[in-house]
Amino acid sequence: MIMTVYQIVWLASLLAVAASQSFPVVNTPSGPIKGIVVPTLGHDIVQFRNIPYAKPPLGNLRFEKTVPIEPWKETLDGTVFGPSCIQDIHSLPEFWVKAENNITSEDCLQLNIYVPGAVSTSEKKSVMFWVHGGGFQIGNSWFLDPSFLVLKDVIVVSINYRLGVFGFLSTGDAALPGNYGLWDMIEALKWVNKNIASFGGDPESVTIFGESAGGFAVSYLSVIPSNEGLFKRVIPQSGASIGDFWEVKDPFILTKRVGSYVGCITENDSTVDRKALVSCLKEKSAEDLFKAQNDPNTTDFGDIPISPQLWPVIDGELLVRNPDKSLEDLTSKESIFFRSLDMMAGTTDNEGSVVPFLVMQLQESRNFNVSDGIPTVVLCEDLAPAFARQAYNDETIVPEMLCKAYSEENIQEQSRSISNLFGDIAFVAPTKQLLNFHSRERASSNTYQYLFSKGITFPFVVPNYNWSRDGAGHGVDLLYLFGPDGMYQLDESLSSTEGREMTEILVSYWSNFAKTGNPNGEGRVLWKTFGPNEHNYMNLNVEPVMDQNVFSERMKLLLEDIPNKLRKSVKTEL
Repeated sequence: MIMTVYQIVWLASLLAVAASQSFPVVNTPSGPIKGIVVPTLGHDIVQFRNIPYAKPPLGNLRFEKTVPIEPWKETLDGTVFGPSCIQDIHSLPEFWVKAENNITSEDCLQLNIYVPGAVSTSEKKSVMFWVHGGGFQIGNSWFLDPSFLVLKDVIVVSINYRLGVFGFLSTGDAALPGNYGLWDMIEALKWVNKNIASFGGDPESVTIFGESAGGFAVSYLSVIPSNEGLFKRVIPQSGASIGDFWEVKDPFILTKRVGSYVGCITENDSTVDRKALVSCLKEKSAEDLFKAQNDPNTTDFGDIPISPQLWPVIDGELLVRNPDKSLEDLTSKESIFFRSLDMMAGTTDNEGSVVPFLVMQLQESRNFNVSDGIPTVVLCEDLAPAFARQAYNDETIVPEMLCKAYSEENIQEQSRSISNLFGDIAFVAPTKQLLNFHSRERASSNTYQYLFSKGITFPFVVPNYNWSRDGAGHGVDLLYLFGPDGMYQLDESLSSTEGREMTEILVSYWSNFAKTGNPNGEGRVLWKTFGPNEHNYMNLNVEPVMDQNVFSERMKLLLEDIPNKLRKSVKTEL
């Protein structure tokens, strides 16, 4: 083949780039790893990708605690991203199409390490350990680009962990305790503790942070005393493992349905040998188990899908009881460990933006179109009773209180109020409780609260209805915290002058907190601590403002008035 002059020039330029590209090798206690230098915003970031932190959870290791990886001798190729854990890649197809690696597999327990500039062990850098969200059913380690944070002179680690049935299926007893995704996170943290110094990281200055399911995971990890020494600070974003709303009431129901789908048991079985069921599930193909997870007959638990199913459970080992029960006791090991950590926790101001997904199935029976709004009858007859059962285990007093407090005459305002109710009961109130538990009689740790309120003008996660556009929806903070690759390319407003300033505010506060346990730094609005008597929070927008008592009336209803009313009702009955 005869090449043209242009083809020769083009090929020569590619060869020049390849020749100049750096592939540094780092020797770690686990073995040598080759990384890749990625120029980002005029700076170099060294990325070490697809590093195994555990043995592949295949065969007999499926549905088992994570097994540490054995050291290797040959240099590991850490220049390309590895497969993601098994999940539905059709949920966000636009990102999977652009992915460097769109393969999903059970063999997915890897992590990535992002280092600012050249790797050097002369100065220890603080480490930020990211746990992705996605309802414990989707997500991966490469989806969000942490470069903005890395450029603040911290090392960022992102991980894969087992999802869905592979990470959180449980029989509710010793046969299949569950929480395998949590065990993965802990093993990844142990790997970081052992190896991160080789990358210039400080194993004694690790902050774990995550959003949505990642935020829940971070808060679960922070109440497990055996994790002491693995991390020093926590940032649960839009997720707090407090209260009954996110409790899995009976995990065995779903497990039986999965077992029936794949032929391990039949629907007519009056009793189930749980150990035999688990043995059978281990022998089934990953494809069949994933099909079972996605079958509507397996996952349909009613008209309003609020009860979590594939979720962390009380397993008697990692989590011996509901975290709020442990944290109420200041002398418990859980509370002592939790309060020894620095914590910065918060939510967006429109967490309930995802409420359309909860009411989609009610449109026909209630004769409404969610794009126009959600009527009061849906609040009072459907949502309030469902939320009352899930969050307060009550069907008599609480539904009426919720209906009255969140009712509005105008359907647009009613829809926003319903959105507020879900956001309040599922995210804001549990986060406020978590902060209350953390700030009680703390010795040397710091507590900070935030409310992210920078809205967007384009659809993200949910459709952009007229009534749902106020404030910052669930997950919108990630659009500014992460970039420049990935979601940062969704809309030009994110890279505008105002968008870049919002990013600078977030990454400054987050990285400062990771380094010192205090988000404050030069040029930033002073962020006051949250305390038992002063519920200070930072309203994070282009112009951050300190305030107190987030959504005070609504939080008083959910955290004080309703519990007090229920207690009085119990005393009256006695």
